[in-house]
Amino acid sequence: MNTRLVLASRVARQAVGLFSLWLLLPVLVSAQAAVPTANSPRAAPGPAALNAIPTSHDRTGRLIAQVMLDGLGPFRFMVDTGANHSVISDALRVRLGLSLDNGPPITVSGIAGSRAAATVTLERLDSGALHFRRLRLPVLNGPVFADIDGILGIDGLAGRLLTADFRHDRLAISNAWSGVPIGDIEIPARIVSGKLFEIDALVGGVSAKAIIDTGSQRTIGNAALLQALSSKYRADAISIPTTVVDATATSQDGVLHLVPSLRLGATSMTSFYIAFGNFRVFNTWRLSRQPAIILGMDVLGLFSRITLDYRRNDFGILPRSEMESLRSIESMD
Repeated sequence: MNTRLVLASRVARQAVGLFSLWLLLPVLVSAQAAVPTANSPRAAPGPAALNAIPTSHDRTGRLIAQVMLDGLGPFRFMVDTGANHSVISDALRVRLGLSLDNGPPITVSGIAGSRAAATVTLERLDSGALHFRRLRLPVLNGPVFADIDGILGIDGLAGRLLTADFRHDRLAISNAWSGVPIGDIEIPARIVSGKLFEIDALVGGVSAKAIIDTGSQRTIGNAALLQALSSKYRADAISIPTTVVDATATSQDGVLHLVPSLRLGATSMTSFYIAFGNFRVFNTWRLSRQPAIILGMDVLGLFSRITLDYRRNDFGILPRSEMESLRSIESMD
């Protein structure tokens, strides 16, 4: 096959903001939300509004949960299935008047690097069916937290269902499986590195491991996958430099490629963009030696609904009715 592995020529050096973290200890992330003043009455926790924002031609999708902290809020937290714990932003910490702990900092690892983070201690964190008590959370700042108040990790999802209905802009975290199929297409998953959802994928005809990461804005691939694709297709592909910035505010250079196809179970799409590089996270997750990708919201948000079943280890997909005519996500760039 002599199909060229090409890139969008109009994409200049572009910062690809990846919100994914591999938080080694509990974490929650910050952005902007209405925060009660010090003299305001403490709000009683109520039903949390959850949102599943789809990927469209002019935006990348997101999963946003409303979170109560010590009875105050609600605050906007991004649900990140690539983060094993939660984080709070420094901006929100200041607005809430929370003092930093006197204990040692916590090392937080992201896509590109790691940093030592001071912590705060909260008595309660509540979001829908999730309830945590006495949490020590790392504090981070940076551009990732421009419009969210925190990152809600997967530490509370064991045995639960996480369903993002992009058609109806709804996000649900439930405690039990009802027996109803979780999607038109169900893909067996494996739990790796503790709690990460991993499935098998075909990227340009190359078998690859795929991590489901709702916290990543962009899908990224490792050097092993790029090498396999380069050997399969013509080697004269153009590479457009790009920069990946993670929630630790660490940046790392990569290259942006447009691969011919992506297949997940019985569904597939063409002209699929991936940012490739020797990103630190692949070493952290022991995925550097075999072709692997981290599936971000640029792809996940294209479906009508996705479900992560942490009880049965299944990944469910309900494609959009117009999925067959979707030929490219070039507009994501």
